[in-house]
Amino acid sequence: METSYLDYYKRIIKKVSFDLGLLKDELNKANQILTVEEKARLKKWMLRNGLYTEKLRGNAF
Repeated sequence: METSYLDYYKRIIKKVSFDLGLLKDELNKANQILTVEEKARLKKWMLRNGLYTEKLRGNAF
């Protein structure tokens, strides 16, 4: 079964969301790999799941 980079980063972000530093690092990695459309989908997913906070604004997407 193949996994897209988007699905991969969703799993990783969910696992590291307890630590803001790790979360920022993984978002930076995702921003280097994902397409513009995938970045938008990731942001929407993070908003729906309460993972995109005020502390991340300006650092991601």
